Amino acid sequence: MFDRRRVQKVMSKSKKKAKKKNTGAHQASVRLSQCMIVKNEEKNIETALKWAKDIACEQIVVDTGSTDRTVELAEKMGAKVYHFEWINDFSAAKNFAMDKAKGNWIAILDADEYMPEEDAKELMKLLKNIQGNRQHLKEYDSISCSWVHLDDAGKAFSVITQQRVFQNHPDLRYEGTIHETIMLKNKHYNAENLRIMHTGYAQTVYNAAGKRERNIKLLELELERDPTNPNTMLYLADSIKAAGTEEARAEAESLYLQALESKLPAKPEIKRLAYDFLVSRFSKDSEKTTEAIELCTKALTELPENIDYHYYRAYSNNKLGNFNKALEDLQKCEQLFISAASVPETRVLMPYPTLLYYQLSAAAKGLNDEQSSINYKAILNTMLNEGKDQSKVLGPYLVALFQEGKTGTEVFEALSDVYDINNPHDLMLIARAAKDYGAISFAQKIMEMIGEKLEQQ
Repeated sequence: MFDRRRVQKVMSKSKKKAKKKNTGAHQASVRLSQCMIVKNEEKNIETALKWAKDIACEQIVVDTGSTDRTVELAEKMGAKVYHFEWINDFSAAKNFAMDKAKGNWIAILDADEYMPEEDAKELMKLLKNIQGNRQHLKEYDSISCSWVHLDDAGKAFSVITQQRVFQNHPDLRYEGTIHETIMLKNKHYNAENLRIMHTGYAQTVYNAAGKRERNIKLLELELERDPTNPNTMLYLADSIKAAGTEEARAEAESLYLQALESKLPAKPEIKRLAYDFLVSRFSKDSEKTTEAIELCTKALTELPENIDYHYYRAYSNNKLGNFNKALEDLQKCEQLFISAASVPETRVLMPYPTLLYYQLSAAAKGLNDEQSSINYKAILNTMLNEGKDQSKVLGPYLVALFQEGKTGTEVFEALSDVYDINNPHDLMLIARAAKDYGAISFAQKIMEMIGEKLEQQ
């Protein structure tokens, strides 16, 4: 008589062995070490450790002189805490932390950063896939993730990519006393679907922590040692402008321009700081509109993945009446922002996507071609979800639907995808937009519905 359970176990083991034999995969398990350097981070340390608690084989915290409860809280959460005397060198501290790691992969995030839970799980799946493929293990020594900066309200205002997860090799270490950079040997695996959320650039957090003054002092020392280094100029300008005064912005502008004029190479991700600041500043100055367009064109040759330069060039061309050129850039933005497989790099359209619509509308109106130039359905689905009270988006969309021959009922049904038709507040938003853009009879019908809803309550 067969023992079916035993037979099934044998068959299962046989299949697993065959699979291992055929794939030629490297079978070592993934052991992820989380590393970070900290100082007075009692407000952040628990969140900073919590995201990796269930996936890391160890959590290493290197304290550089905390006087609050950072160390106590880190130890309470089970982290291995080491102490490092601060020598004004971020690379030295991070490399010390990495030297302590025993895992075959290292995730090194700061205390003001974390991964969402679902992204952390996906990270482990990815690492297992790479670990199980000898070719990938040899080819990729790091993971490139989306680095999402959050403002004071917790909303993303910028998305760029960074490498923060590495294979644990002794020759992969940081360089640079401040704004340190990992020196990679091989390619990075592009995993922009994985997000690292960063709260440290929120203005109140940045200033309260004294990071601006600390960074300025360190960067000024760096510039004294190497006065022609464009990277140091860029970082120093970025820290100076954070003061928020016009005097600080003017000083930053001078440093940014000096860095861009340098014939020495600068890292693209750092050079972007100059382009972002100057393009935004010049495009708002009516006397520098042409300079803004030239800067955008130059930026797009060096940073073609950043859609903000398309937006700012279009904004400036709209101001000059060059509507065809503006529309071309804006439709490029729309294509990348709405249809791209991954989130494009942007500091402008991520927090304020309706800006794209406003400029599209201006260009289309200038060309007397609003109907064929604007994808209203895409705008409604993408933009209104950022805030239902966008009347400048909703109004033209309503008009476009009526001009297509839609009935009031059909328009109402289309709006129900975004608006709660049982909510008087949502109905009022629709009525106001309809009235403002000339759909008077439709607005009246909606007002009647609001009255009925209120009577029923």
